[in-house]
Formats: sequence, C-alpha cells, structure tokens
Amino acid sequence: MKWHRIKALLLKYFYISINSVDRWFDIFYWPIIDIFVWGFASFYIKELSNFNLLSVLMGGIILWVFVWKSSQDIATFVLEDFWARNLYNLFSSPMRISEHVASIIIFAFLRGLISFSFLILLAYLLYSFNIFTLPILFIAVAIFILSLIGWVIGLFIVSLILRFGQRIQILAWSIVWIVQPFSCVFYPLSSIPAWAKPIASILPTTYVFENMRAFFLEGRAINYGELLYAFMITLLLLVIVAIFLTRSYAKAKQSGILAKGD
Repeated sequence: MKWHRIKALLLKYFYISINSVDRWFDIFYWPIIDIFVWGFASFYIKELSNFNLLSVLMGGIILWVFVWKSSQDIATFVLEDFWARNLYNLFSSPMRISEHVASIIIFAFLRGLISFSFLILLAYLLYSFNIFTLPILFIAVAIFILSLIGWVIGLFIVSLILRFGQRIQILAWSIVWIVQPFSCVFYPLSSIPAWAKPIASILPTTYVFENMRAFFLEGRAINYGELLYAFMITLLLLVIVAIFLTRSYAKAKQSGILAKGD
C-alpha cells in the first residue's frame, strides 16, 4: 500500500463531506435524537422504579456510535462511487483495493470520533453523565473492538455490493440495526429470549456492553478476559470478510459490474 494514494482518497472524502450538508447532518442529527429520546426515557423509568438507567443508556448510545458510523460510512462511500459510476475510473488507476479500503476505514473512524466527542459533551451538558467514570483502558479497548466490528459489517456489505451491485444497497442502512438487538446494548444478556442467547453470546459487541453495564450498575471490575475473547472473534471475522472482499472484487472485475454499477 502507498500512503500518498490513501491520502488522496482521504482528501476526496473530506472535500465531499465538507461541502455536503447532509454529511454533517448525519454526524450530529441522529446521535442527538438518541440522546434526547433515551435520556428522557431513563428519567421517566427512574421516577417509576427508582432505578437509574441513565448511565447504561447513555454509555450504550455513545459507544454504539462506532459500530454504526464505521459500518454505514464504509458502505455509503462505496455506494456513492457506484452511483457516480466512479469505481471503474478509480480502479483503472494504480489504486489498489487495500488502499481504497484503508482510506474509507480511516475516514469512517474519524467521523465516528467526531460523533463520539459530540455525544460525550452533549450527555454531560444535558444529563451530567460522564463516560470517563469508566476506566480509560476499557473505553480504549471498547472503541477498538466496536470499530473493528463496524469495519467487519461495512466491508461485508461492500463485498455484497461488489458481487450483486447496488440493487442490494438497502443493506448499507439495515444490517447494523439487525445486529444491535443481539448486542445487548441497552439490556442484559440474561433478559433476552432463550433462542436469542446463543446468537448474542457469539457477538463480540455483547461482551463490551455487558462489561459496561456491570461496571455501572454493580460496580464490578471489567473482565478483560471476555474483551480478549471479543477481540479474537472480531479479528477472525475481519480475516474472513477480507477474504470474501478480495474474491468479490475479483468477481466484480470479471463480471464488469465496476463499470455497469448494477
């Protein structure tokens, strides 16, 4: 991989974003809605049961942004090149698929960091919630694991787009929300139906949010052994998706879908 080519793509995505109102709207609008809705709901639940869910809900919303933004941004940037019929031009250049992937991963992560920072500030100003009551090491590990799983989802969607074209573009906005209910973001693993527990137990995201919730509600120490398991599973999924992406790219070149777009 060549850094100057990755840098060129990063500049491309930057200029697309900086001149697009909907790009900035996407970074701030939906996170703000989540903060208001779940924040108000947690105050209502506290009044009914004297059980403070604010820390659990705010922590879940703030950390989930890395899965959401990473996966959706990766898929969306590739789709935009499909819509503009630009993938053919892009890969007619010396640009490699690894450099293209690296650039969108970096840019998606930076956008996620912006949303994360904004949510931290908003949650503190509105609800006096400070996510840094969590151990700094846990926050860093959680961001890393959740970003990785977001990349896995995003690259999986890209692989499907390269194989089947933009007719399956709805997956760019829907797959991450299929994963969320099984990730136990806002409720414990013990509370979900028996048929869903094996699925949730496999997902790396579950262990991040289970540890966050245990720390806030029970004062329990972070189980870094579980987080290591989550990291290893995520790494395995990333390798599998990378292989699938490489094969999908080769298939796309053979079928001509890079030029046709569908």
